[in-house]
Amino acid sequence: MIRRLIFIGLLLTVSHPLIYCQQPDYIRGKVINSKTSEPVPYATVHLKNAQVGVISNAEGDFRILNNRGFQSDSLIVSCIGFHRLSMAFSVLKTTGLNNLKLVPNIYVLNEVSVTARKRRLSAETIIARALRNIKKNNPAVPFSYVSYYRDYLKDSSNYLNLNEAIIQTLDKGFAYPSDSNMYRLLDFKKNMDFSRMNITPYYDLPETDHSDVTFKRIPHAMVGDQYGNELLILLVHDAIRNYDKRSFSFIDILTHNFITNHRFSTPIGIYDGSTLLYKIDFTAKRQITGDTILAKGAIFIQPNDYSIHKLEYSGSYLDSEKKKKEIFNIEIEYGHEPTVNSRMCLKYISFNNSFTIPDASDTTFFKVEKVEWRHAGGPYSDYPFPDMTIIAFFNRKIDQVSGRRMGNYEMNIGKRKAKITRIKVDGPNLYITVRDDKFDNKELDSCNLNVINLKDINGNILGKRRDLEFRQFRELFVQEYNKPLEFQNNCFIQAIPLDQNCISNSKDSGRFWMNTPLKTEEKKLDSDNQK
Repeated sequence: MIRRLIFIGLLLTVSHPLIYCQQPDYIRGKVINSKTSEPVPYATVHLKNAQVGVISNAEGDFRILNNRGFQSDSLIVSCIGFHRLSMAFSVLKTTGLNNLKLVPNIYVLNEVSVTARKRRLSAETIIARALRNIKKNNPAVPFSYVSYYRDYLKDSSNYLNLNEAIIQTLDKGFAYPSDSNMYRLLDFKKNMDFSRMNITPYYDLPETDHSDVTFKRIPHAMVGDQYGNELLILLVHDAIRNYDKRSFSFIDILTHNFITNHRFSTPIGIYDGSTLLYKIDFTAKRQITGDTILAKGAIFIQPNDYSIHKLEYSGSYLDSEKKKKEIFNIEIEYGHEPTVNSRMCLKYISFNNSFTIPDASDTTFFKVEKVEWRHAGGPYSDYPFPDMTIIAFFNRKIDQVSGRRMGNYEMNIGKRKAKITRIKVDGPNLYITVRDDKFDNKELDSCNLNVINLKDINGNILGKRRDLEFRQFRELFVQEYNKPLEFQNNCFIQAIPLDQNCISNSKDSGRFWMNTPLKTEEKKLDSDNQK
């Protein structure tokens, strides 16, 4: 059972009002595949000289500040599997959408000239060397970066409860554990341009204070509480930064469990611009996951120094119809950063999981309308003392099989357990006869009937409302590395929800911006303009 758990954290909804005096001017763009015209998710879009940029979102969209200082700069767009695109910032349209086309650049490994070794290494050997080299390839000394953070929900396609922030990370280096890092909140916004729903902040955590049928539930998984801080919930899933501690199933501890927990395919060659990477697909071993859980992913490794550039991972389960349904999905990308001695630094991490929650507006669920007693001495007495009958009136006809099953009921009178002697199902009405030799009419208020697994004739479970299904996203996209910031007030993020943390005000924070996703009407307008 422990092996089936996904160790992700508790999300708390956030709200922190901010007043904006002026709306910044942005240039909007979309990164697309030149061959398929499909969006390219998580492409790096950065300015060559200013050394600041953004990551396109899952739809390939991005926006960048229309800053006068950028006019003489170059915009560079890159993504693993594509040729790098470079263009003058000044040629970008200031109104409408700029479509930036990336050309695919993928080869099978036997088409790539590899002269360093006479024999091809196995996938396991390549990965083992990459794991050994993590501390060598990533910064050992302190460094910093500023990122755009967001968390939101999605139903079928809409953004809900979008919260955004600008966060500075002070990383002590890979010689130290990630929980020794420090963070500053530079900006925070509860985005009211997108729909918001009143959804509980808690996930269901069995045998804790956060255990209730009204809480959010992840199918075939469990969440842990990273001190109630949504940022820490996300960062615990960075298996590369947490290489020597447990992150999530079935990566577990990356350097100890990754190879033994998975089966690997033959490496293929794939380019990040002009840099050759080995892409190795993998699946979790069935003896680790069991028969109902499927876990797979891909790892991207540079063969020259065995640096890990990207890790993709997803977990799914088979529903009652044997259809695959995704539980969670994680993407983590690192890259050589010149301002940090060309060491491998985080570019982005995106984590999402599915969850269900009872629909509070559902009033048609199978439920009890009212309950009556019939006992000796009462006006409706059908049985001689000491037998008593409880009559429960339901809003739907009861399933005969589950209704007559004795094990579905437990009757307590005070601290005593009463004996159920007879059960009768009559359409929407249920008659339960109990015997208790010590019963006194004064004890009516202390009677408690527990009912489990009772169904109506359509298979609906008693008390279970219709479920709503959502996906919860948490994402961090790095905009700038290793540049100093001056603060008017200096406070670090505490292990509490972001909305309860103070904001560190800096005169330099104006060079960062929130890469807010496009609203539905903006997407429609862009689509119409492209026709």
